[in-house]
Formats: sequence, C-alpha cells, structure tokens
Amino acid sequence: MNIFLCYPSAERATADQINLALVGQGHDVFFDRDDLPAGDEYHQRISRAIEQSHVFIFLITPDSLAKGRYTLTELDIALAKWEHPAGHVLPVMVQPTPIKEVPPYLRAVTILEPKGDVAADVARAVSQLSSSGLRKKISTNLKRVFGIGLGLVLLGAALVVSNTMALKGEIADQLARGRMQEQAQDYAAAWATYEQANKNVQGRRLPQLLVNTLVADITQARTGVVMQWLDNIHLPSGKRWEDIVAPLLPTLDEAIVHSEGLRKGDMFAYRGWADFLRSRDGRGDLKPEVSYRRAIEADPSNAYAHAMWGHWILWSGGNLSDADRHFTQALTKAEHRPFVRGLQLAALGNRSSDEFDMAQIHVANDMRRGQEPLDSTSRRRLYRIFDSQFKYDRVSRESLAKLTAIAPATDLLATYQWLIDEKEFPLSEKVSAPYILGVLQAAAGQSREAKQTLQTFRSTLDPHNYYMKAVDEALAELKKTASTQ
Repeated sequence: MNIFLCYPSAERATADQINLALVGQGHDVFFDRDDLPAGDEYHQRISRAIEQSHVFIFLITPDSLAKGRYTLTELDIALAKWEHPAGHVLPVMVQPTPIKEVPPYLRAVTILEPKGDVAADVARAVSQLSSSGLRKKISTNLKRVFGIGLGLVLLGAALVVSNTMALKGEIADQLARGRMQEQAQDYAAAWATYEQANKNVQGRRLPQLLVNTLVADITQARTGVVMQWLDNIHLPSGKRWEDIVAPLLPTLDEAIVHSEGLRKGDMFAYRGWADFLRSRDGRGDLKPEVSYRRAIEADPSNAYAHAMWGHWILWSGGNLSDADRHFTQALTKAEHRPFVRGLQLAALGNRSSDEFDMAQIHVANDMRRGQEPLDSTSRRRLYRIFDSQFKYDRVSRESLAKLTAIAPATDLLATYQWLIDEKEFPLSEKVSAPYILGVLQAAAGQSREAKQTLQTFRSTLDPHNYYMKAVDEALAELKKTASTQ
C-alpha cells in the first residue's frame, strides 16, 4: 500500500523507525520531506503524495497540533480526500496530548496508543487495515467468479453486508456533522448528534466486532465534546448546573472505567470539575477533591487535576499557599499553561483582599516574562487592581511597598506597560493610567520619564480634578529626590 506518514520534525527519529517497519512489510512510504524543493512545488508534491496514498498516518504530539504547523495542513488535505477517516486514517498518540486538543476528525476513529514499541504497534495496526481492504477485494472477486447462482444463495448475507455498510455510512455522517458542530462551538448540538449515533448502533443486530469498533469511535467523540463543553460551559437563564451537567456524567464514568494512565487521570479530573459545577447549585454533598485526588493517583503530574484542585481550594475558602502548590505543579506542563492560567486567575479573582490582588499581579508578572497570552477580561481586571492601589486618595508609598514585595519595581513597570499597551483595551477605560505609570517609572529609577509622564498628564487635568493633588505630590517627591542626589 501507499502510506503517507505525517509527523512533526521533533519526531523524526520515531518516524524513521515507523518507516523502516512499514517498508519491511512491503509498503511504499512517503515520509522524507528534506529533499523536496521549497515553495509551491513542495506543497504540490505533498498534496499529490496524500492523494495517491491508501493510508494516512498522523503522529499526535502537542507540536504536531500547534497552530501554524504544516502537519495540520497535511491533515486538511487528508480530510478533503476522505470525508470520514475510518479505514484510511491512523492517528497515533506518540506524546501525551490532551484529547480535547486533538481535532475531531482524528477523534472520529480509534486513536492508537502504543504500549510498547511504537513502530511495531503502528506496523501491526497498518496490517489490520490492509487485511480489511484485502477482504473487501476478495469479496468483490468472489461475486464475479461464482456469478448469479451463488449470488442468490448468498442473498441473505449480501443484505446483511448492505445493511452494515449503510449503517457505517450513517454513523460516519453523524460523526462528521458532530465535528462541524464542535468546531462551531455548538457543544450541545454535537453532544446530541453523538448520542443519536450511539443509539443507532446499540439498537441494531450487528456483528460484535463492528459494534465494538463503531462504539469506540463514538465514545471517543462523545468524551472529547464533553471535555470541550465543560471547559466552555455557560448557564442559561432559568437553568441549574445539574440540568446541563448530569446527562454528561455517564460518558465520563464510562471513560474512567475503560481508560488507564494519563487518560484516566484526565477523566477523573473532569469528573471532579463536573461535580464542582453541580455544587454551584448549592449542593454541599459533592466533593470534587475526591475525583481530583484519584486523577493524581492515576497521573501524578496531571495538569487538569492540579489546576482544578487549586481552583477548588480557593473557591471553597482555602489557603493561597495550598492552592499555589497545585497551580505550580500544573504549570510544569507547557502545553497546558493557557488553561492553567485561566483557572488560576479566575480563582484568585473570586477572592477579595489585598493578598489575592497581589497574587494576581504576581501571576501577571510571570506571564509577561514568559510571553504568555492574556485575554482581555483578565487584562481589565488586572488593570483595575493597579487602579485600586493607586487611587488619588491613597498614599502611593504604601501601595508601592506591597507591590515591590512581590516583584522589583522595574518588573512592575514592565508588567503595567504590558497590560495597558494592548490595543483592545480602550484609552477611555484607563483614566488613571498616566498617573500610575509615572509613579511606577519613578519607583523604577526612571525619574526623567516619570516627570515627563506626570507633567503631560497634569496638563490635561482640570484644576479641580481629583488627580491634581496626587500628581502634584508625586512631582514634588521627584523634585525632592533629585535634590538629594
């Protein structure tokens, strides 16, 4: 068979081993792109190779799914060739990757998760695909050889095959529709589509092997959409959390039973998150930390469980230091950092005190230094913390003392500039920004810049503006400092 092997450059060594194993079985493998010319010809050669392939192998890693990677372009070409991946596309999990980040197209079939030698497991899976295709060819040839007489004898079997193929096509269509609904973030509709697909399979008398295969594909799709939905869930007016979450629990419970290792950890973590959401209806009998603990028993470094547990500790009134231990552990997984940061800032923002305000500034400073993305809602909330610390009627020295206890003044200045420079954050919402900027510039030793910032701000103020006194005091402090140097 012609096989196209799709992999990120970091997995070249793994791809080499898989190529050797497949070539040893007599397959023709397209995998070495180093010798291809750059530009349009490169893309055309890749497209042609995928078009001519019988099987498309996709090595799943966080890198292969990263935005802008050419591996995703190759996957799009495969999608254009085969509307449904069954029988043609073999996804292989070679590096731990959150299942919800795997494209729905790949989740529509069972993902191979090698337990031992990756190349050997892939070669075995390809052999099974090849055998399946060979059986179809033999069946077709037998019909031609034995003719009408045998066709009549086998009419009953043919009807069974016909019904089976019709069902497979129906399920493929439903999975494809569910993927489109997921991509449109209509998780409720995608869930309903996958549920209907599951009912269609369960209600038919079919060979058990076929049932198992279809159910595995549907279960994987259902689990993926449940995780996506729980991540992005919103409570409609007049609804309880229980109304939305309870129907999803059997899918999570089933996934827990049939998974192990990293995936079992993910499933337990989301089971705990589901209980947290249900607890928001006022149910005190739910204990999300029980599921989080079991998730960490299955996978000690599980980022979902640690982040969600840290969030729960703060939500339920626990200590910041206890929550920090979990958030710190979760942040060791680089691919999960945006998810973890979102929960961390949300949890800190739910607590109202200087301690938690300072903790949010500390997180923002770390994110700025690490060049991590920050959503506009969090950006505004962090700006308001600075604003509350430097109100015109508060003493700046006290605020600076608290802030410089968590980060040097130069870092605070850089973080504040990072927060207010975002174009999506309108100037009209940053009335106090020039005053705060000037104070931080002065604290960071940038006296000339501070003086210019404050004087420019002062020139825009009405004489009776409540910031006038604060600005004059800051300028006087700058003058006093300059005279003593």
